Amino acid sequence: MKWQIKNWLTYYLPLITIVWCALMLLSLYTGWFNAFFYDSSNLHVQGIDYFALPKTFLNLKEGLSMFNTWGGTPYGPYATWYLGHPAFGLFVCSWFSLFSPWTSYWLFVIFSFGIMVFSAWLMAKRAPSLFAKRLTWFLLLFGFPLFWMLYVGNMHAPTVLALSCIFIAFQIASSGALSTQQYKSVQRFLMAGLLISFFTKPIVLLMLPLLLLLKETRRTTLISLLIYGFVSFLFIVIPVLNPEGIGLSNVWKVATDISFIKQHMNIYQNNFVLNAYMKDNSIHWLNLIAQSDYRLMHIDVFSFPVFIDTLLGYPLNAAWYKIPIYITLILSCIVPFIKNRVLKFQTALLLLMAISLTFFLSYNTVWEYQYASLLPILALLPQLYQNNVFYKKWIPLLGAIAFFVSLPNCYVFLHGRTITPFFLLLIRLNRVIPVMLLFILFLFLIVQAIRQAFLKKDA
Repeated sequence: MKWQIKNWLTYYLPLITIVWCALMLLSLYTGWFNAFFYDSSNLHVQGIDYFALPKTFLNLKEGLSMFNTWGGTPYGPYATWYLGHPAFGLFVCSWFSLFSPWTSYWLFVIFSFGIMVFSAWLMAKRAPSLFAKRLTWFLLLFGFPLFWMLYVGNMHAPTVLALSCIFIAFQIASSGALSTQQYKSVQRFLMAGLLISFFTKPIVLLMLPLLLLLKETRRTTLISLLIYGFVSFLFIVIPVLNPEGIGLSNVWKVATDISFIKQHMNIYQNNFVLNAYMKDNSIHWLNLIAQSDYRLMHIDVFSFPVFIDTLLGYPLNAAWYKIPIYITLILSCIVPFIKNRVLKFQTALLLLMAISLTFFLSYNTVWEYQYASLLPILALLPQLYQNNVFYKKWIPLLGAIAFFVSLPNCYVFLHGRTITPFFLLLIRLNRVIPVMLLFILFLFLIVQAIRQAFLKKDA
């Protein structure tokens, strides 16, 4: 029976994947999937995260800050605030600024979907069997958070690609003795993942301690950081790239005043009014501090802190939500000292996955589309199962939990209901809880590996 199901899936998964992708893309135009989300059911927000992207380059042409989203000549019907790296605005968004707003949006949908397809191809080509290959394609391209990412037009697909590249690098590194070609592949995938993340959304920053402590990844990480630092510095000091800059000395002064950043540079506390400090390119980094302790209690926010605060009925001290970060930082200092190289990299891969989950558990402002970041984890699990990793027996459970995140939230059953705390808990349930469970299981497996490495005589 088990083999019959597997054979059936191997045969039909390509068709299922193609049908899903076609339905997902058509639904962006027809509205078939709108009933699954509160905003698309009650508001007109399609492309709301997108229109700020071409505006970055159009602002530069007008001599305005790329982050001055609502200043200058309007572009598109509405927009959220641009917060990506300024280099992305210049080198990528500039191409989309050549077209009218809605034509540009649809081209960006194709661009983002193409990145997702490329991510799936990169992961699937390493699959050890035809079944794993086809399952990888399906798992990375299926998911309602992915549809929502395309619907709002957010620039999140490069983040998925960045995580895919980093996970692939460690998958190769943990496979056994490496040939020269495999070692070069590890370094290429790692550098690609780091640079893509650095120049879009720096979600990999918390991975740096582990990557710098591992001697096999230290050099590539340092080179990536040097490139990132040099390019970022240029976007701070060159006036034409930072037209409304406040000056390097003022940037340093503000960056060292955490309380000032939190009090005066939070977009929500400022009622979406941008002051001079928020138009300098440094806001790309300083915004992380500005919102570090702030909780936006909004129906569209799907973070663990907002979920727990809603459950409790009062805001819990922000320090409690930073515990997952502290735990992963401690483990990042331990894992590199595992002597068995295969075990070390298998454990490091688990830790990198856990670190990627701390965003949902510790950061306060998490939007639903950002759960597409779990797709590389989910897609990689079938391959790891066939690679005989030490945690093989846990992979079916990990996969089942992660797959819940790809399913629709409970809003589809709650149309017309009054928005109450219970309503909010229900629509966030199968986003927040699976991530929390995955994180706990990853920690359990990492600790088991550390015990095996350091406590057992036969390690």
